[in-house]
Amino acid sequence: MNPFEIRIEIDHRYRYYKVEEVYRDGSIERFKLIGKNKSVIIQSNRPLLRAKGLRHKKVDWKILEGIVLYPRGFELIITEIMKAIDA
Repeated sequence: MNPFEIRIEIDHRYRYYKVEEVYRDGSIERFKLIGKNKSVIIQSNRPLLRAKGLRHKKVDWKILEGIVLYPRGFELIITEIMKAIDA
């Protein structure tokens, strides 16, 4: 998958992140979020759920490396990533 950018709004300010797929196999996928000063690696079990035909089951996301200061911001990031990769 090619790198793409997402935009989220937190506290009336837009934040832009570059998203790169770092790893994928039959059960997990990892993405690297690159912001202005830091990066975060997150992981999901989306490939496993899709392989089992569970399209409507909630995908589990977790942070492998880095720190996310705003839990609401993390939810917005996940929403934007899911829009981009499911489209």
